[in-house]
Amino acid sequence: MKRLSIIILAALLPLACIREDRTKCPCYLHVDLGKVDRNYIGKVDLMLRETDPYGIPEWYPVESKYIGDTLVMPVNKSEFDFCAWGNLRRSVVEGGLITPSAESPDSLWSCYRPISTRCEDVYITVIPERQFIPVTILVRGMIEGISAVRPVLVDAKSVFSVASQSRQAPGAIYPKEVSSPATGGSYYHFQSLLMTQERATNLSLALSFVRDGRQVETSYPIGQMLLEQGEDISLSDRNPIIIDLVIGSASVFLTIRIEDWVTHAVIEITI
Repeated sequence: MKRLSIIILAALLPLACIREDRTKCPCYLHVDLGKVDRNYIGKVDLMLRETDPYGIPEWYPVESKYIGDTLVMPVNKSEFDFCAWGNLRRSVVEGGLITPSAESPDSLWSCYRPISTRCEDVYITVIPERQFIPVTILVRGMIEGISAVRPVLVDAKSVFSVASQSRQAPGAIYPKEVSSPATGGSYYHFQSLLMTQERATNLSLALSFVRDGRQVETSYPIGQMLLEQGEDISLSDRNPIIIDLVIGSASVFLTIRIEDWVTHAVIEITI
């Protein structure tokens, strides 16, 4: 593994060091990216923010060719929040917040550490944690004659803090249609990414479609259903979720499947 020295100007001390006064020397932050898997993480951004009420995040993009190496950064002697974010592409980064795209969210990974740099060298190994959960939504059953099928994940927490990783600002996520009867499929298939989030009991799935000229709308408390089945989506690296909706003549059945569940959660909504 290569050891790469990076000189970063913003918020960092000059390299000049006065031998008589060691307090004016920088601390060298060694960031080991050897555990970052290029197969899943193609873009890495490092963030440093002094841990005071007015600390401003400083972002340092890592060139893709250096993913897997060890970076060496001279930094001020202070207390910092350190975070490495993976795959920040379409997300909006403003100040201390990250807002993923509602219709095309990034497959975000992160690693957060509070660090003290009041010494000569600090070593960090970045161990990324997945901050998204793949969601598949299937709509099948008596779908002949229906149109305008639209699932929406409602009250999904969609904003990250760059350092503490707390989630805020409930919003909506619009899963992307992968296939449908109109494109040659035998059912409707949607996919999306759900960000890991705290207090997910309000998370719901809204489904709307048109049948025989009549607008039909249903809603399912999937956040509560997941928690009742022991699936805590506030944690990172959770298993993919499959939501299976079967449309009948007068009702819609919903089944949630998680890879390691023994039983499934099922709910019926009369339409």
